[in-house]
Amino acid sequence: MWDLVLSDEQAMIENSVRDYLDRELPLERLRPKAAPHDLARARAGMAELGLLGIGLSEAAGGSGLGLVEEALIQRQCGRNLVSPSLLATVLAAHVAFLARDATLARAFVSGREWACLAMAAANSGDGDQCPVYAFDRNPGDWLLLWNEDGMGLFDGEGFARSQSHACLDDSVTLQQARIALDRPRHWIESNQAPLALRAQVLIAARMSGLAQQSCELTVEYAKTRRQFGKPIGSFQAVKHRCADMALRANLAWQQTAHASLKVQAGAHDAVLQAASAKLIAAQAAHENGRAAIQLHGAIGFQSECDVHWFMKRAHLYDQVGGSMQTLARKIAGEPSPLW
Repeated sequence: MWDLVLSDEQAMIENSVRDYLDRELPLERLRPKAAPHDLARARAGMAELGLLGIGLSEAAGGSGLGLVEEALIQRQCGRNLVSPSLLATVLAAHVAFLARDATLARAFVSGREWACLAMAAANSGDGDQCPVYAFDRNPGDWLLLWNEDGMGLFDGEGFARSQSHACLDDSVTLQQARIALDRPRHWIESNQAPLALRAQVLIAARMSGLAQQSCELTVEYAKTRRQFGKPIGSFQAVKHRCADMALRANLAWQQTAHASLKVQAGAHDAVLQAASAKLIAAQAAHENGRAAIQLHGAIGFQSECDVHWFMKRAHLYDQVGGSMQTLARKIAGEPSPLW
């Protein structure tokens, strides 16, 4: 029996992270002409709270908790559209620890070093210099890449002459450069540790946070927006749409929580559950983002409205670690856990 009910300690972690992010990284920071936020202070605060190493052992400077707690934090990061670099740094600490580089692992956990999510171009060969795209990379950041064979850390020297590109989610920077994929600083094979599965679960957690926040913002808007003298939330059609959004967000999180337990336990169906979590969470993030924009009416398409960011971020995470189409084919090829 897999217990999906949060413990008191887990609920406290989730609530404290949510309060911190709402205070330090509110959605309003992304609006046009918004007052600048001290992102460096926010990053330092996350490290001080232990968010970067909560799933690592205390010997590595972490908190000694598990993948479920990491997923809870990433779900809240999804709600507040926190930079993908926080997720990359969490995973980078695991890579460094498993590579027996304790100094680097502690540097990631303490926030002295940061990593960014990176993707190799499709159909890029191994060994030679190939195009790599990095999200929200700052000078000096490490690059975190993974595939089905494993996960690795690459230094950022190759990005000294990178090119900037427009990203669909314009709250995130996108840079492209060529690096040698056969020369990582550290590489952890998939048979050594299932880091790719951990990454899938944490991305699913972020996307379940997108779905949850899209729903919450829409419900609040439906309570205040009035038509024909009544809040639009009183109309049955709007109620049904909001109920569907809540159901999708809840399903995404429950599957993500289930997958995190399976991956942590090394269960025989961990691959299936992790892929299912990301697929279901991606569907929820996409559909809730679309519904949120529609239910906000004409204002939903404007940059001053927060909900459009969630649709954009859903597209970004959908491409990292396997798109919905790729995951659907993977799930179809996995044996059923029922027999």
